[in-house]
Amino acid sequence: MPSLRTPEGKKRYQEYMQSAPMNEECTLCKKPAIQEYKYWKITENRFPYDLIAETHTMIMPIRHVTEMDLTHEEKGEFLALKMNTLAEVYDYIIEPTSKNKSIPGHFHLHLIVGKSSKPKE
Repeated sequence: MPSLRTPEGKKRYQEYMQSAPMNEECTLCKKPAIQEYKYWKITENRFPYDLIAETHTMIMPIRHVTEMDLTHEEKGEFLALKMNTLAEVYDYIIEPTSKNKSIPGHFHLHLIVGKSSKPKE
């Protein structure tokens, strides 16, 4: 699969994944919120899809949970955010398939503002 990261970004991400103890506390649970709601938070992404993204943040439940275990309330709040707040700010919401998820135990989606196709002056 082609990477959504530049070669430099991909290298930084791979180095982190090789050195990070993934079996300890969830890195997503520890991430500080740049915006917090009742059930969800938006966080910075340290390893953005810099090949395609001007801005790359992530949205995730505050609670450590898989997508299948989201409550009705969590799903409802996400749908409301998706239809209003997220649609006003972001161009894309990306969810990797299960084979490409680096942290499958904590559901999260990637929020992207795409790089402009306009030439820079």
